[in-house]
Amino acid sequence: MSFIKHATITLLILFVIACLAYWTIALSGRMDVSADGTHWPITDRVLKTVRVNSVARHAGDISPDLPDLADTDLLHEAVVGFEDMCAACHTPPGGSPTAMAQGLNPPATDLAEAARERSPAELFWVTKHGIRMTGMPAWGPTHADEELTPVVALITRFPDFAEDDYENLLTAAREAGVEHHHHHHDDEHGHEHDQDHGHEHHHDDDEEHEHHHDHDHDHAHDEEEDNDEHDHHDH
Repeated sequence: MSFIKHATITLLILFVIACLAYWTIALSGRMDVSADGTHWPITDRVLKTVRVNSVARHAGDISPDLPDLADTDLLHEAVVGFEDMCAACHTPPGGSPTAMAQGLNPPATDLAEAARERSPAELFWVTKHGIRMTGMPAWGPTHADEELTPVVALITRFPDFAEDDYENLLTAAREAGVEHHHHHHDDEHGHEHDQDHGHEHHHDDDEEHEHHHDHDHDHAHDEEEDNDEHDHHDH
């Protein structure tokens, strides 16, 4: 039997095996997709390898301008932003995991550890774009880069935080009245739409007012002519 025939038969067998595996895993419902279940060790290894290399590749071409957080107000905004956006999943230094964090699969990354192993560009890329099928959202659609960079700059400091540093910093920010605000990208478009709609509405009102004015003027003119004819008839 020729090499081509051997290769063809082998490929057909592999195709059949692949179809059976797909049927067994995907269509039969045998695979447990619950969040409290576990992956096979090889599956965890493959998924982690894909995530790590993908983030490194996509973040390789960016250089986020991270502030040094020397300004107290900016530092307070950063810690409040982290608390509102990240702390529910990523337990801050010295904190206790929330119920949500304990139920995530895969578990949320320890950001103090990530700050040691990952570049600022990678931390920023993940914060902005998120990671599929991990529970990590993309904050880019709802936040400008200038709103995300202080949070990332704060994360890069986590390896040096003492146990109480985060909580003390958050308390100081709350006492200063700092709140988390963000500029939604769609807000600007919505505002422009509202302005255009308002201008159109105002223009329509002007036209309607002018129409009523002309109508009233014509009505008054007709009444004046009727009165003149009536006076002439009496005379």
